[in-house]
Amino acid sequence: MTTTAETVVGFLANSGVRRIYGVAGEGSSLDLIEAVRACRMHFVAVQQAEAAAIMAATGGDLTGKPGVCIASVGSGAAGAVPGVRHAYLDRLPLVLISGCQARTGERMGWRQRLENTRIFRSITKKSVTITRARAERLIAWAWAEAMGAPPGPVHLDLPADEAAGSARRRALPAGCRRRDAPSPSAIRMIARLLARSGRAVIVAGLGCRDPGAAAALRELVEHLGAPTLTTPRAKGVIPEDHPLAAGVFFGGKLEADLLNQADCVLAIGLDPDETPPPGRRFGSMLLTIAEYRNTPNAFDSEAEAVGDLIDGLAILRENLPPAGVWSLAAWSRQGVTHRSRSKNLLAEACRAPGGGTLAPNRVVEIAREVFPKTTLATTGTGAHALVAAAFWETYEPKSFLCSANLGGVGYALPAAIAAKLEAPNRPVLAFMGDNGFLLNLPEVATATRLESPLVMVVFVDDALSLPRVAQEQKRYAPLGVALNSMDIPKIAEGLGALGTAVEDEAGLRMALTDALHTTKPAIIAARVNPRGYRRMLERIRGRVER
Repeated sequence: MTTTAETVVGFLANSGVRRIYGVAGEGSSLDLIEAVRACRMHFVAVQQAEAAAIMAATGGDLTGKPGVCIASVGSGAAGAVPGVRHAYLDRLPLVLISGCQARTGERMGWRQRLENTRIFRSITKKSVTITRARAERLIAWAWAEAMGAPPGPVHLDLPADEAAGSARRRALPAGCRRRDAPSPSAIRMIARLLARSGRAVIVAGLGCRDPGAAAALRELVEHLGAPTLTTPRAKGVIPEDHPLAAGVFFGGKLEADLLNQADCVLAIGLDPDETPPPGRRFGSMLLTIAEYRNTPNAFDSEAEAVGDLIDGLAILRENLPPAGVWSLAAWSRQGVTHRSRSKNLLAEACRAPGGGTLAPNRVVEIAREVFPKTTLATTGTGAHALVAAAFWETYEPKSFLCSANLGGVGYALPAAIAAKLEAPNRPVLAFMGDNGFLLNLPEVATATRLESPLVMVVFVDDALSLPRVAQEQKRYAPLGVALNSMDIPKIAEGLGALGTAVEDEAGLRMALTDALHTTKPAIIAARVNPRGYRRMLERIRGRVER
C-alpha cells in the first residue's frame, strides 16, 4: 500500500527535491517526515515554522525549483505565515504542506482546530486540501503552479486521516507552463520610443535574476550604453563593477537626479511589490518589460510588453539600431558618476559626529574587502539593511539575498542557513540588526546543529533604528524602540557558536578574517554609531513630512 504522504513525497523526490524544511509536530506532518526519511531525502529540522518557510523559499530561489516546507497542525501552521508572505511578495517558488486534524476530529471539536486554507488563501497563489483520490494530481499541479509566472507559494493542507490512507501513485511529469513571448508589436513600440528618446536609464528588478534573463539584460545594456540601476533584490544582474552599473534603485530621492536627466526609463522585470515604481514623477517617459502584470497598468507606462523576459529582450535588441549608432559615450559614463556620487553621499551621512565606534557603512565595506567575490550575502530589515544594499558590491545574480523592499524581519539567518546548504563551497555572510539577532536566537541553534560554517555580523546599537528615526522625524518621544544591551559572545557560546565583539575597524577586520576560516557558525557583534542613520535615510528617501 502506498499512502497519501508517500505519494506526495515520492513525487517531490522524483522531481529533484533534495531537502525539505519543517518543524515536527502532531498529525500528518509526522507521516510526511517519515516518508522523507524513507525516500532518503534530507529533512532539515528547524525551530520555528516561519524560519522553515524562509529557508525553503530561499532554496527555491537559488535552485529555480520550488522549495518545500512542512508545517504541523494548528498554531504550527499559523506560525509559517510570515515566511510564506515573504515568498509571496518576493515571487519565490514554494510548496507548503501543512498538517491538520483528521476530518473525524472536526466533528468532535478538536483542540487545535484552525482552517489552514482560510489562513493562507490571501498570501499564496492557491490553497487547497489534499485527498487520497487526488493526491498525485494535486502535488503535480502545485509544483507547476508554484513555478508559473509569477512564481510564488502554493499551500496544500493534508488531514491526518488522509495522510495515512491508501492513495494511487503515478509517474507524473514535473514542470511548469511555458511562458509566452511578448507581443512583437509591443516590443517594436518600445524600440521606436527608445530610438527616438536617446538617453535611457534602465531599472532592473527581480524578474532579471534568472541567469538567462541576466545575460540577455547585460547584452541589451551594453547595446544601448544605458546606465543601469538595480533594485536590492536584483543586485548582481549587472556586475556592480561594470562601467554601466549605476548603483541601487531605492525608489526615492537618491536616484532622482539621474532619472530626471534621462529622456526615458526602461523598467525590466520590475515588480510592483519590491519597490516604488520609477513613475512619471521623475519627469521621464516610462517603458516596461515584464513576465507578468499585477494590475492593468501598475506603473502607468507609455508602452508595456508582457511575456517571457529572455525572448522579449532578444526581440528588443533585434529591433534597435546598431550599437554604434547611439553615440552616447558621455551619457554612458553617467552610471559610474552616479554610483560614485551616491556612495559618497551615503558614506558622508553615516560618518556622524560623536565617533568612537564603527560607522555602519564601514562594517559592510570591510566585510566586502575581506570576503571573496563569490560570497553569498543575506540581510534582514532595518537601517543596516539599507547600508548593506548600498555598500555590498555584488557580481552575479542571486548573490545578495534580501526580502521584498528590505522589509523582512528575521530573514537574514534562515536565508543564510539555506544558502549554505545549497552552496556549501561558497562563503555565506548574514547582516542583521540586534533585534533581528534576538528574533533568530532559535535558528542560531539550528545553524550549530547543522555545523554550518556561516558568518553573522550583528549591527549593535541597542535600538530599533528605523522606528526611532521615524519618531525623531515626527518629533515623538522615543518610546518602545530601546533594546537591552546583550553580551552576544556569551550568548553565541551558550548556543554552540563562536562569538566576538568589536568596536573598531582593526578589530572588525581581524574578526572577519578569522571567521572566514572557521568550521562552525561565527557571530561578530559590531558596535556601530547610529547617529548617521537619519541623514542616510533622508538622502535615500527624502525628508518625511509630519
